[in-house]
Amino acid sequence: MMMLALVFQLVAFVCAIIVLIHAFKNGGALQGILCLCVPFYIIYYMFAKFEHEKKNLIIGGYFGGVIIALVIQFMVIGSSQ
Repeated sequence: MMMLALVFQLVAFVCAIIVLIHAFKNGGALQGILCLCVPFYIIYYMFAKFEHEKKNLIIGGYFGGVIIALVIQFMVIGSSQ
């Protein structure tokens, strides 16, 4: 079951990397560093400044991967107690 959570975490990680690449290329070094260092700035960047032909899929993959991975991890932790 933890392997499935890792798969969803990997999906979210790949989507975050796509956004980071866009931030460094199109937004400049400042936007990229802000996405890396400031908590939740990447979420702001996704909705406000991220322009991609598959924007909805990337944002959905990011949030879906994070949420589903967390749910699976809490289910595993809850069932082991």
